[in-house]
Amino acid sequence: MAKPIIFGSYQFKTKSSATEEARRRINQYEAGSRINLDDEHFFASLFTLHSEYEEKKGAGIDHIKVERDFHKNRCLYIHRIDGTKIDCSWVHCIQPASHKSVVSMAFRRAVKEIITTFKKEQISKTSTCPILGIPLNYENSHASYNSPQFEILLSNFLSQEGLSFDSIVLVNPEAADLDQRGILANTELANKWRAYHQENAELQLLSAEANLSKLKS
Repeated sequence: MAKPIIFGSYQFKTKSSATEEARRRINQYEAGSRINLDDEHFFASLFTLHSEYEEKKGAGIDHIKVERDFHKNRCLYIHRIDGTKIDCSWVHCIQPASHKSVVSMAFRRAVKEIITTFKKEQISKTSTCPILGIPLNYENSHASYNSPQFEILLSNFLSQEGLSFDSIVLVNPEAADLDQRGILANTELANKWRAYHQENAELQLLSAEANLSKLKS
């Protein structure tokens, strides 16, 4: 049964309808834009549902801006009254991420440089998406995992190391870091993961649209 979501003066019958409204509002803006007062009231109210709201709010919210994250997707930054700023995920407010998802994102962050290098190398070799025929550039392309998919690759690695998702310790990135995914606390484990990823991951450069369609299928 669908559950309603309420924050401030806003009420939605389902989380899906709240997500659609949040996306509609944020998609009006380009990176670097300060959102208008009506939208600011909406997102400031929504942010109260964040599990780290007090930390995100800090000294208090002065205004909110739209920026681009490491995937070039629109994201929101709280600009505090003391002059500091920090990202705040509106998606997390509506659909809190599971511990497994948070840990998985940290492992993705750990191989970010590998993925970045792969994309740069492949862009010079691959001019179009092999599935949709779309011209590729760095911004509109994704490094797509062939068999095994990322989740299976990671599960196999953890099994090999005798670890579970619950056993992984993360540390928070600095507030100024545009990549706000968690960081693996164990550097030896991070290095083992990078080596395992290099040896076992099979990557392919696809357009973002083709990759997202592939993940949904």
